[in-house]
Amino acid sequence: MLIRGLLLASLFPLAFADVKFTSPAAGTTLTAGKPIVANWKDSGDGTALTDLKTYTLFLCAGGDDADSILAPINANGQFSTGNTASATVAATVGGPDKNA
Repeated sequence: MLIRGLLLASLFPLAFADVKFTSPAAGTTLTAGKPIVANWKDSGDGTALTDLKTYTLFLCAGGDDADSILAPINANGQFSTGNTASATVAATVGGPDKNA
């Protein structure tokens, strides 16, 4: 039974936590070439953020599939450094359409 439990645990190595983004607010217009700053706090659901070590944050647009990922904001974030991440995204990242 113990071996089966360890095997099952090894299949799910990720912890699930939930953050609440406090900025930028939904609907905020971001300007290419200027820093994008994301701030968040623990939502209180799932694993506490204080129990986690690393995160990856991406700028996305559109749907929720792999094609919606535009650029990394922080690919190797450390929760121990706080609840903020920032990056500057070039204008060439989005498509040629307005608001891309």
